[in-house]
Amino acid sequence: MKRFVMFAVIIMAALLLFSCDDGSDKGGVDFDSHNTNYSVLVRNNTSERLVAFKGELSEDKLIGGIPPRATNHGLPRNPSLFDKTEDFPLILLTEAQYNANKSNLASLRNTPFTRVYVFYNRNGDNSIVYEIAEGLGGINSLRIINPSTSLNIEIRLGGVAGETIGYAPAGMQETTLKLIDGNFTFFPVFKRYNAFRDVVETVYPKRDDGQPFRASTSFGDFGPPTGEVREYTLNINDLLKGLPMTAGAAWVVVDNQTDEGVRFMEGGSVRKTLSGLENVPSGHSVTWQVDMNRLNNNNYADSRTVANWRFGPIGDEVQLQTSETDNTPVTSLEIYRDKMYTITVSGTAGTNLKAWVSGEIEIDVSEFNIN
Repeated sequence: MKRFVMFAVIIMAALLLFSCDDGSDKGGVDFDSHNTNYSVLVRNNTSERLVAFKGELSEDKLIGGIPPRATNHGLPRNPSLFDKTEDFPLILLTEAQYNANKSNLASLRNTPFTRVYVFYNRNGDNSIVYEIAEGLGGINSLRIINPSTSLNIEIRLGGVAGETIGYAPAGMQETTLKLIDGNFTFFPVFKRYNAFRDVVETVYPKRDDGQPFRASTSFGDFGPPTGEVREYTLNINDLLKGLPMTAGAAWVVVDNQTDEGVRFMEGGSVRKTLSGLENVPSGHSVTWQVDMNRLNNNNYADSRTVANWRFGPIGDEVQLQTSETDNTPVTSLEIYRDKMYTITVSGTAGTNLKAWVSGEIEIDVSEFNIN
């Protein structure tokens, strides 16, 4: 009898042990980091346990969970969610928000913890780590008014190359984010995936002095007579009226006029498109984006010098030459932001293969002007 009682106690203890929450999977949400077969890599700079959704707040769009202070956290790759190359808002709720609103997640549509703009590449590289800003999660409200039906707006801190605190998607008039007390300088950045060119277009508004537009505020209790300041509104349409847009990048279009596929080499590295492709088919053109160097988080350089660009079939790549008729080698080239450079490749490998800059025009960013 004693042995039976002892055995029953052991069984009950084991059941209790396995039924206890170990902190890795609360409420059915997968908080484990998927280090190989992941969809999105995230760095959580907050102290909150977060639940991530793809595109909209519904249970069938739930991706997984992110522990607090997690670095390089790999969210799971559900094949039904990640079946194509696309950009989308990664919508984040705190675990408390999720648990309290499971029966009506849509009620948090305008007031999530935050959103992050994400580009998922089904066949290529997804090693970009998307950061969740530390200033999120307080009692103060940042209201973002985005009147555009086609342009997504990221709000970055400290500069156009700084960390992203939130994302106001196209087609959603108002988004509210919660922030902690402190000093904030907001930089709006517009992003859109151009499927035709297979590049993520990133532009931002600039002032007359060439510096990026910014808006600053402080949240907290200023004392009398001001009192508490708990809300700030970024009405993008009003704030950016009349300001021009600029890109922190140049575009390079490779026009292949040879009879086989050609590659774009920079030194010993092959440049790939966002979709992971590296060969420009015969008779086609492919676009690459070349980012300018950061001066600091606040801005990008107007130009950069590139070197050792070569173009051609595998193993037969040739260096740029001065022009179609001048075969003087171009060892380095200065390229400017907001410019699109066409590189024409013609001839036959081993005989008369050549590549040269055949065109230079301004990138059209007029579609990003929302007023």
